[in-house]
Order: sequence, then C-alpha cells, then structure tokens
Amino acid sequence: MTDIELTEIIKSLRNFTNRKREEHTIDETSVFFINVIEIACNLTELGLSKSRNILVEEEYWFGGSYQMNFWNAEIESKFYSELTSEVRKRKYFRK
Repeated sequence: MTDIELTEIIKSLRNFTNRKREEHTIDETSVFFINVIEIACNLTELGLSKSRNILVEEEYWFGGSYQMNFWNAEIESKFYSELTSEVRKRKYFRK
C-alpha cells in the first residue's frame, strides 16, 4: 500500500468519525470506538508525516479489530483493519 492510499484510508475514517459524532444518539460504546479510530489515525499520520515511531504502549490502539467488528463490521473490515494491517507491515514505523 502506498502512502497516498494509507492517507485516503485515514481520510475516510475521519469522515466516518465526524459523521458519527454529529449523531445525537451516540452512546458510550460508540464514543469509545470513535476515539480508538481517531487515535489510530493520528498516530499513523504522525508516522507518515514525521516518521514518528509508535510507542509500545500506543500499540493498544491498533488491536481493536475483533471488538470493533461487533460495533461496525463495515468500517472495521473496509478501513480500520486495512489501516492497522498496513501499520503492522511497516513495523509500527520502527527502524
């Protein structure tokens, strides 16, 4: 996957989280998963733009695919798992 493709995934995930936040019926579970997505996007973007390594304690934000699948299977399979998979392939941006 190219950096441009990864950036497009980040953009799609951010559009999704923005739409979800605008819903008036957002529940605690949704807030949690929205935050997971946003944190994973932000850490990935820092890796892309600043070559910042993802810290061991930050890897947590890339491990929620199984649980997220129960919350929103489409977003998980189409975007979040693609993002986390690519970050893993890139060794969490570690040299």
